[in-house]
Amino acid sequence: MVFVRDEGSVYNAPIEVVWKFLSFDTQHSSTHGQRNAVGKELSANSGEYSWDQDFEGASQRFAMRWTAFAPFGIAYEVLEGPFAESKFFVYYRPRGNKTRVTMVGDFVSPTIPPVRLETSVLGFFAKEFEQDSPAIAALAATP
Repeated sequence: MVFVRDEGSVYNAPIEVVWKFLSFDTQHSSTHGQRNAVGKELSANSGEYSWDQDFEGASQRFAMRWTAFAPFGIAYEVLEGPFAESKFFVYYRPRGNKTRVTMVGDFVSPTIPPVRLETSVLGFFAKEFEQDSPAIAALAATP
């Protein structure tokens, strides 16, 4: 198990816009090129979500259970995929018209060697942030 912290990313939008974007299942999943997405609500603030997505040069199946603590953050348990059995939390801190993002978690992998795991996790989240940022900024600019 590898503890990973990724902090310092900032969305150019207030936290309300970030949460609005996260609640748009179709828009959010298409931003990441997800395919065959299936979601299931477990309660008003939790659910399970699975999808196919390219990861490190190959198509992978991902599945996660999530619990939202709006507007503070989202806890995830990875059920399937390259980070299966990992647990992490993404939290958001409002900074006026910007929102700071931090991810912390314990990661394991059935396919990625421990020596490469932190780099793979950080690369995955960096790509997710790079893909989300323009979509969130565009949503913030929409009247």
